[in-house]
Amino acid sequence: MTAKFMRNLAVLLALIVALTSARLAGAADSAKTPRVEATLVSQVQGVPAQGGTVALALHLRIAPHWHTYWRNPGDSGEATQIAWTLPQGFGAGEIVWPHPQRLPFGQLANYGYSDEVLLRVDIAVPAGLKPGDSVTFKGAMSWLVCKDICIPEQATLDLALPVVDGAPAVNETWRQAFEDAARLVPVKSNSFDAKFAANDAEVTLYFFPTLNRIERGVGAQFFPYEKGLIKSSTAQVSQPRDGGFAFTLPPGWKLRDAEKRKTIDRIEGVLVLAPLAGNSSQSFEVALHRGPVPAAPMLPANDLPLAQAILFAVLGGLILNLMPCVFPILSMKALALVKAGHAERPWMDGLAYLFGVVTTFTGLAVALLAFRAAGEDAGWGFQLQSPLVVAALAYVLVAVGLNLSGVFQVAGSVQGAGQSLANQPGVIGSFFTGILAVVVAAPCTAPFMGAAMSFAFTQGPVITIVIFIALGFGLALPWVVFSFSPPLIRLLPKPGAWMERFKQFLAFPMYAAAAWLVWVLSQQVTPEGLFRVLIGTVMLGLGAWALGMAQERKAMGHSRLGSLFLLLLGAGASIALLLPPFAQRAATTGFVEAAKEGSIPSEPYTAVRLAELRAQGRPIFVNLTAAWCVSCLYNEQVALSSTLVADVFKSTGTAYLVGDWTNRNPEISALLKQYGREGVPLYLYFPAGGGEPQILPQLLNQGIMLETLGMTK
Repeated sequence: MTAKFMRNLAVLLALIVALTSARLAGAADSAKTPRVEATLVSQVQGVPAQGGTVALALHLRIAPHWHTYWRNPGDSGEATQIAWTLPQGFGAGEIVWPHPQRLPFGQLANYGYSDEVLLRVDIAVPAGLKPGDSVTFKGAMSWLVCKDICIPEQATLDLALPVVDGAPAVNETWRQAFEDAARLVPVKSNSFDAKFAANDAEVTLYFFPTLNRIERGVGAQFFPYEKGLIKSSTAQVSQPRDGGFAFTLPPGWKLRDAEKRKTIDRIEGVLVLAPLAGNSSQSFEVALHRGPVPAAPMLPANDLPLAQAILFAVLGGLILNLMPCVFPILSMKALALVKAGHAERPWMDGLAYLFGVVTTFTGLAVALLAFRAAGEDAGWGFQLQSPLVVAALAYVLVAVGLNLSGVFQVAGSVQGAGQSLANQPGVIGSFFTGILAVVVAAPCTAPFMGAAMSFAFTQGPVITIVIFIALGFGLALPWVVFSFSPPLIRLLPKPGAWMERFKQFLAFPMYAAAAWLVWVLSQQVTPEGLFRVLIGTVMLGLGAWALGMAQERKAMGHSRLGSLFLLLLGAGASIALLLPPFAQRAATTGFVEAAKEGSIPSEPYTAVRLAELRAQGRPIFVNLTAAWCVSCLYNEQVALSSTLVADVFKSTGTAYLVGDWTNRNPEISALLKQYGREGVPLYLYFPAGGGEPQILPQLLNQGIMLETLGMTK
């Protein structure tokens, strides 16, 4: 052999040894799918011959918008699992789980990880190994990865490490990943004295911190180790209690069951506290023992005497008459009063209107109580969070508009032919006008209403219904007074031909209201769903036209043609009703994005983001709103859209968080309840440096905003 050949052989052998050493020094084994890249890694580059512990980990790099699961996956899902095949004498511990994220999905919520996660397992190493040997660790990994769909995946990974004398060197490639994951692992600490109390309606988790934190409980989240203890989808907003803080949540299926509840004396889990300025979040392993918890502090609204709460409800109902959402109905009512004012007993019309309003408000109260008893977050305007209800209301307003335009007439034997349910004189017409007034008033919130509603839902069902009846009485009161006052009735113009033209004109506010509801619907459903409703509206119009033609033919004695038109009516109405249901958006984004495009830069509200901003000491303005809330839209145009207000936000460094309640959002519902509100709008200003927030009026103007932000005195 030549010297050159020997040199080449030596280089080749050195290269093989180097590659083998790299493999034995902890080179990672990995497997990749379109959604997850899984890698088995080691914290060190060898196994100590004298025995001890080495840390291995499964590192998952997760594709955008996908996630895997924590040890308790929440409402659905499955935890990642590792089945080890180890050399004789070695032993694997449990997975050391970093604290999870809360991952809302429609009406559910899961606990898991997005982007990436490192799941560490400590491996016990026996003594007496021979330096220079190698040890191979093999793990059968399985995980569930989800987005809109869930896909179970698995991989078998192995990792070879050399046996070394003394302490093995740290694997520098993965040092940072192990350190980052370690900061997310809950600390076993006695920093909290924690208790829980539960019944079939709610579970209260109380934490008394013995450590000193600037914002105790703000932005905190609790993740139980066991499924079925709390309702995962409910947002957790902490409430100060007796030096600590508490969460009041709907119970999971285990705590709702009286027999199972008796067997649960301890709840274990992870408490995650929001990060303070310049630091990462902290998490603690906490065990809550069954025991008495401090009572919740009384909200300001609870301090109202019953008589004052009823007065506030009546005043709120009165002011609702001045809100823009009620104007179309008031115009119709004015026209009905002109007709009724020259009848023999006009006061009957007023009483029928009152009965329609009060009956509808009572029905709303009963529905709200039923939803809340079932654990739903329902407040004022809750029905407009349902796309089906919004679509149905749009249909109703279009039908009323077509009726006012003269396309068809609503007739009945109790009313007389040609008397419309919503615009003709008589008790039936007034009753249905009262129902319609409440329906269109739901998107508005008037002053005094917030306090009255908050009081109502802290009382028993009877008091709640009484407050709603008082609200309805206030809404109907001006028209009742008018119908009982002959001098006022004499001021009305006399009926005449002008009334028919005015009635037709009133159709256009109805069409405008229907168009607005369709816009609201566009924030709630997919484009396909919106198209279905628009086609349904066209078919509803066809059915109304067919009904009008059938009525006309019947009046002319053409019964067969009338029957054909009635058949067309049935076909059009059936198609309109059958087109929904439609696909609802998983989360509302359009309305929040619209707010971002305005003059004040904004972020979507989350409890965690609010806690982060408060920890930074910044002033914060929180706007809880909805696309269907007319009062909210009015305030945004009048008080939040000027260049001057935007400049003040910028100059003061005030953060702007927008919470969109168009669709149900448990985090927003929880914040509303925390500050004694049952519906939007709610405006909160958190001053710089911390402290309790200022609650702004429900109707804003530019002066209020400038004074709140500290630019005027």
